Amino acid sequence: MRRVINALREWMQLRVRLRDERQFHRDRATADLRALGLSARAAKRRAHGRLGSRQHRILALRELGGDWAGLIRLFLAHRVHASPSFQPMALIAGSLLILLLSPAPRLILESVAGQPLAAEDRGAVFISNQARNLTYVGITKADFESIQSLHGLTKLERYQSIHARAQANKDVTVAAIEAMVRMRTGNPRLRAIPLFERHAIVMGPAKAVWRLLAFCSLFFVAKFRSKRRWLGYGLAVGSLHALASLMTWALAIQLWSGIAWSTDGRALLGFLFLSAVYLGVVALQCHVWWRDLRRRCPRCLESLLLPLTEGSTDCFLLNSATTESVCAHGHGVLVETPWASRFRPEQSPLQGLVHG
Repeated sequence: MRRVINALREWMQLRVRLRDERQFHRDRATADLRALGLSARAAKRRAHGRLGSRQHRILALRELGGDWAGLIRLFLAHRVHASPSFQPMALIAGSLLILLLSPAPRLILESVAGQPLAAEDRGAVFISNQARNLTYVGITKADFESIQSLHGLTKLERYQSIHARAQANKDVTVAAIEAMVRMRTGNPRLRAIPLFERHAIVMGPAKAVWRLLAFCSLFFVAKFRSKRRWLGYGLAVGSLHALASLMTWALAIQLWSGIAWSTDGRALLGFLFLSAVYLGVVALQCHVWWRDLRRRCPRCLESLLLPLTEGSTDCFLLNSATTESVCAHGHGVLVETPWASRFRPEQSPLQGLVHG
């Protein structure tokens, strides 16, 4: 965060410098024109014209480095991307942007969490008659009246004119309510499900992908148990990647559901295309996460720099390529070969003299 502030401060100083210089030359030109007998208003207008149009100011900012491209260069110069907090802050900012773009941000949070945020909504139960094609066709008046005095249900009322909803007691499960409803009415097709499942976003495919990745990472993480700080940082950033990815999926499903598809076939093709794009984005996220993590110092978590490659990249047995990257704080060197990579801790001579 300190590096971001320093880069922004330097960028603002460049823009203030250009503004002060323009103001100085504008004031001098206005004074000269007033000395020639022009009015104050005419002198200011003429002086403003001498300094050029807005395009000239944009060109001056570009040459000075006060434009947006200059800000990016300053970020690179201050090594903002090397900070351990850069990727987490970027992922958090992306997640907040998704919430701003979503037509129903609360639904995204609830769908990712898998339950409603409000405690009173967690006990809401949806009751209806399920047809053979798995659609809900509603509940009859006789069945509705039969379950009005059912134990374990309160606040029973009509929902969307043909269904029913109620509040389940804390000590009664939804499965038990469904069994009691079927026994009381004698209708085996009546279903009772949490009302949240009726309007929640379908998160099953995205959560299945990240569960599989989490399971596979267990075998990979077991090799780095000794680097606890580095491992904890990697798991935290990976969790933020998963959260941002799930929220992205939820927003995409919201947009997909809002499209008026002409046929079910086109809707299915759109969903398959969306799923394929999502898998590609997840693969890119994993690549970025691992590439950034493996190039960080396990002690200070800063990105390593000054990579030096010796050997030939075409040979794998004799004179194979070996890349060494150093920590800016002198904690050690990362040695990478085509087969493995290891971090070699080193101590500078100055540190040895201090400790000695």
